[in-house]
Amino acid sequence: MVFSTFAGVWFGYWLDRDVFDGRTHPWFTIVFFLFGLAGGIRNLFLLNDRNKRKLEQWSRE
Repeated sequence: MVFSTFAGVWFGYWLDRDVFDGRTHPWFTIVFFLFGLAGGIRNLFLLNDRNKRKLEQWSRE
């Protein structure tokens, strides 16, 4: 979760600073921070579902 959030912030910051020469600062940074946060939360839910299935399978054995 942390990596995807930082990757989103870094990419948004890079877009703001290097691609658009600071004209869009801080908008892309904020937008990609939210995308990274959403991706990290999604990964937590997927990991939780995967672990629940493994636990259910283990408890049936």
